[in-house]
Amino acid sequence: MNIYLIRHGEAEPPLGTKAHELRELTKEGIEAVKASAEFWKKFNLSFDIILTSPLKRAAQTAKVIHDVLEVEQEVVEAISLLNGGLTEELLSIAEAFGMNEIAMVGHQPDIGIHIASMTGSSNTNFKIPPAAIVKIHFKDKPRIGQGVLEFLIPPMNKKG
Repeated sequence: MNIYLIRHGEAEPPLGTKAHELRELTKEGIEAVKASAEFWKKFNLSFDIILTSPLKRAAQTAKVIHDVLEVEQEVVEAISLLNGGLTEELLSIAEAFGMNEIAMVGHQPDIGIHIASMTGSSNTNFKIPPAAIVKIHFKDKPRIGQGVLEFLIPPMNKKG
């Protein structure tokens, strides 16, 4: 099983009267997510399903990726991808779906925490930029500390 952890694209700053949950992707954020997903096609990257945090910016990111990569399954919200969600819960969800290529769109610092937990690198601080993707491979069932980090691809800009 492969789990792909994706940080949502660049979002509006947390200023003004807009609720934290409703902050949207910026125009540049949308463009970076599209460019990144287009770049991933060069590696024949595809997902059986995309799970997303329910926050608007993550859901928007998941939708862009879904459309660019033409994922058959609809995007599924997973509360465990909100900040504070447990890695164990994400692994249980992944196992329950029984699919091989599972993308998960979430937030920092939790994406970094999940990478560390899945790969057994708990003393490592993974800080990934918006619209970046990490692939973690599990030989057998997905378990804490049993994943192998196979790649981290930073975000692309329109120029590639």
